[in-house]
Amino acid sequence: RNLRMLRSGHSLIGGRWTATGDSIFGVFYYADAVRMIKGRESNPASKRRLVADQPEGWTQPLTRRSMRGSGSERALQIGLGVGVSARSLHSMNVRVDVVEIDAAVYEAALEHFKLPKRLNAVYLTDGRRFINEAASSTYDYIVHDVFTGGSVPASLFSQSAVQQLQRILKHDGVLAMNYAGIPNDKRTLGHVARTIGTSFAYVRCFAEILEDPDTMTNMMFFASAKPLEFDISDDLLQVIGKHTIRGRVLGGMLSNEVDVSGFVEDTDLSPITDSWNPLPQWQVSTAIQHWHAMRGMVSTSYWLNY
Repeated sequence: RNLRMLRSGHSLIGGRWTATGDSIFGVFYYADAVRMIKGRESNPASKRRLVADQPEGWTQPLTRRSMRGSGSERALQIGLGVGVSARSLHSMNVRVDVVEIDAAVYEAALEHFKLPKRLNAVYLTDGRRFINEAASSTYDYIVHDVFTGGSVPASLFSQSAVQQLQRILKHDGVLAMNYAGIPNDKRTLGHVARTIGTSFAYVRCFAEILEDPDTMTNMMFFASAKPLEFDISDDLLQVIGKHTIRGRVLGGMLSNEVDVSGFVEDTDLSPITDSWNPLPQWQVSTAIQHWHAMRGMVSTSYWLNY
């Protein structure tokens, strides 16, 4: 099929098309949107410089070079996969720290998926332990993607974990948290959204696919202390490449919003805590759907031989 995939248990945690290098899972490109939020210095639109001898309001065209940061921005990636998000942020001159619990995943990303060797730091440790011990106000962005095997590690979705994520972000930092679930599963989605909302004033959620809300899909939560107004403009998409997978995914992201505002503001909804964490039980139906999806994605011989 001209692709290379990384398997972990009965799950594909990432992959790339060999011809183009694009990710086979579009949701990983949603994380790029942490740098496309108005009101932050990292927003590419703010990189356009006014030229004195041009008409008022004229701006220089956006280029890949103008999208690069100054090198002062820092990002934390929790859960590496094949390194799509880490590689993308690194290419934008963001200093990326990676936390990955499985050394084999890190080695595979390096050897087979072109993960940059000169990231800011790599920590082969438990994500919850790392965020508990990390210094406050360190990161501009946190990309949190720990789904595998049909479920997420429940301890990384509790209120205490989210509080730690908020603590280690800078005052206007942005969290991008991938949650794989069923959009119409209002119980689970509601409690996850409410949990995030106890630490962040602004929360939005976007599904990778929203054609059938009763089917499992990836949903990326964005959260911040500042408003989340995205600036995914046509000229930005032109620079990225409108017809690349990355460009198409980012171009369609805003139309796939899942409205979680009611959950975030519902004080009657209990946040998920370390002592009350029903996610393992609530994710059973998602795990079953995921098992069938994996069996349908590639042949039985793949699962038997690899």
